[in-house]
Amino acid sequence: MAVSNGDAALRSLLESGSSRVFNCNDVAKALVEEKDPNPFFFKSQSMNFLVLIKEALLDIRMPRRTRDEIVGTKLYFPYDINDIYAGGRSIYFHDAKMQRVLREQLGGGGSDGLDIEHDLNVLGILDKLPSLDGFLMRDALEIQGIKCNARYFDVSQSEHLAIREFIRKKFDPLVRIAYTDQGNVAAKVSNLVEKIWDANDRDALAPLIRAFRFPDDDALSIFAAWKGINFYSFQYVHGRPARESFALWLRDHAQPKTYVPSTVMEVIDNLRKATVKRLRFHWQRVEQITREYDTVYAGLLKSAQGAPPFVMFLNGSGKLYWQMGDSLSKIAHAISCWRNAAKGHPTGKLPADDLERLFMMLNQILVGEEFVSTEVRVA
Repeated sequence: MAVSNGDAALRSLLESGSSRVFNCNDVAKALVEEKDPNPFFFKSQSMNFLVLIKEALLDIRMPRRTRDEIVGTKLYFPYDINDIYAGGRSIYFHDAKMQRVLREQLGGGGSDGLDIEHDLNVLGILDKLPSLDGFLMRDALEIQGIKCNARYFDVSQSEHLAIREFIRKKFDPLVRIAYTDQGNVAAKVSNLVEKIWDANDRDALAPLIRAFRFPDDDALSIFAAWKGINFYSFQYVHGRPARESFALWLRDHAQPKTYVPSTVMEVIDNLRKATVKRLRFHWQRVEQITREYDTVYAGLLKSAQGAPPFVMFLNGSGKLYWQMGDSLSKIAHAISCWRNAAKGHPTGKLPADDLERLFMMLNQILVGEEFVSTEVRVA
């Protein structure tokens, strides 16, 4: 699919710096210019100038790899790598025509079959993530033995360690429950926590699979989703101040800077209310998942009677993992667009035309399953 020059939604997405976008192009160009010894993310050189975009698969007719994965990975190849806003060609990774399009884009770039196979593997790993957060990307690739320049992930070492420690602390008590009656618990717990983290060794995880009675075929994906839910729980807690600032602006300051006729004000207020409704949908969805997880987790630690609700939650964790990633990345994108629009306007009030355009953009960003067939009334 071609993306035209001047697409405002595309520009807002590429400029947002949100976890919906991995702008490989900009990082690769910067590293090449700096003569970094390890400048490329992909082995096929032409691949390093694409942009990956996560988009919700809201149309039920669109193909998905699994029922739970409600977000797809779109590959955007800019026509001009020095001006990614000038339009380009895009295709979903799971599209049946993707490999043909990819080879057309690589053209005569000198990529051999092994390079392309490696890069498709990398894309496949990233396609299994609900969002393109630097921590998730780095972790997923490193588990598969793929090392990339840390600049591509934009996560400080201290932040990476803080997230990792938060997640490990969630795993540790439950592993101890599985080994209650065995000796040398500490060493076994440490080893098994690492195995949960990697979620690729079914034999090593057998004690936990048996203890929690996970379906054997789904066990590894359940462990991966469990880690993902813990990651998004961390993001949800730490993102609260930004969400609250955005919500307060919508409530108290999202007004035109100067007087406008009542008919124009009605249009703007309808858009504001629609934005609030869509933000509330995503916020409440993540809040409900996080609260349910905290409840069943605490119940399990309290007594053996808490095991069935916890296991039931984890058995459905795949869908919840994707929902959390979709909602949090959309909220972060919306907040980024708001902040960009509000620069130079300390009161938070914007010119009427700018405010209307911003609300139209925010409604497009925050669309979810609940709103697929709902048009925002602007007149």
